[in-house]
Amino acid sequence: MYNNFFIIISALFLTACASENEIDISKSINVFESKNVLPFVSKSERVNAKLNPVKRVENILNSKSYNLTNGFIELPLKKVWEFDTDQNISDENPYLPEPIFIFSHAYLLNNYGVLNKINTENGKIVWRKKVFESLENTIIGTPAISGGLSEKGEVTIYVHNGSNQIFSINGKNGKLIWKKNHDLPFRGGMTSSKKSLFLSDYDGNFLSIDLKTGQTNWNVFLGSDYNSIYTTARPIIAENKIILPGTGGTFFIISKDKGDVLWTENISSNKQLPKLFHAGDIVANPIYKDEIAFLVSQSGYISAFNISTSEELWSLPIGGLETPVLSGQTIFINGNMGLLAAIDIISGQVRWTKKYPSHVNEDSYFKEKEVAIYKGPTLIDSKIFFASHDGRISIMNANNGVEIDNLLVDSLALAPIPFENKVFFLTSTGKFTAYK
Repeated sequence: MYNNFFIIISALFLTACASENEIDISKSINVFESKNVLPFVSKSERVNAKLNPVKRVENILNSKSYNLTNGFIELPLKKVWEFDTDQNISDENPYLPEPIFIFSHAYLLNNYGVLNKINTENGKIVWRKKVFESLENTIIGTPAISGGLSEKGEVTIYVHNGSNQIFSINGKNGKLIWKKNHDLPFRGGMTSSKKSLFLSDYDGNFLSIDLKTGQTNWNVFLGSDYNSIYTTARPIIAENKIILPGTGGTFFIISKDKGDVLWTENISSNKQLPKLFHAGDIVANPIYKDEIAFLVSQSGYISAFNISTSEELWSLPIGGLETPVLSGQTIFINGNMGLLAAIDIISGQVRWTKKYPSHVNEDSYFKEKEVAIYKGPTLIDSKIFFASHDGRISIMNANNGVEIDNLLVDSLALAPIPFENKVFFLTSTGKFTAYK
């Protein structure tokens, strides 16, 4: 009886709404997030990532340059040493600089201008230098480090202070070679090649700097979006071209020798995500392999472009903050809101996905929710390392995403880093640890 009465009342209500007093919905907003349907490869292709063979990772001259390598380790992992870098993530220092590795040594610059050379076998300091004297905070930008290696085996370290200074330093003894003051603060990381150092400033200038002298080879003005955000992303060398992530979802393909802009494109923003991700900037490093550039915007998509023809090969609605990792025929991406995906690089179709919690305290009624930020992925020995906000490292089979082991370290500032036969972790409290 009650159910019949409820149905009648509901029908009368709907009829009233359909009368001449019909509600105007022309300016209404859809509050329900539409679900993007991802294309999947055939079932036979979902358990074979077609990875490159495992090899020893050596000489990481630029940040995240191991992202095209399938490194080597053996499980289970155990901590072999720990080093305190005397820094931590805070409101004054939102990111920590990424270390580089050359000839069994780690070069690590902290947020207070101290450069450390560390023996990666035992964690002992070879030397420590106070490089930048007036570095109170890194709100303008995170300090960055890059390396150079001559044919004679001479190591040179290049550092910028997150503002407008670049130093060239002898990697053997830590002595200053040259320094350069720029008119404006630098934006993002930097990349060294055989003869040049490439980086951008906040006004939208992109510079090529001579490694030996510190003089500017060329400078091209590209402009900057008014709402550009904090980033540590750096340009990528693609043979005789440069792939440069810009602001507002724009990227540029530039000639390496003269700085001519060959073409440019924009990766659209995905407004279905929370406002945290709406800026659209490309804050993850581009990835390059065999004439194809893979780019991820913060709020929009991962897309693949042929850098010679500018043709977009495929695009998926998976945005992210972290640099993907690529090996063989699969690229692994840490998407926004806890999505981890393995994608076939030829077709742009998905091999497998895993969904982690989108928010911290997602199941709690009493604690404030916040967007969960994950670090990684990193590929080591055909295994994906993926870190949650609390420092739990999920170690999974790269072919199917099945977890095979895990490791609890601490909340990470960076994705796990493979080098030689170890894995290195830099925590948000500044602890630099080696596991083997």
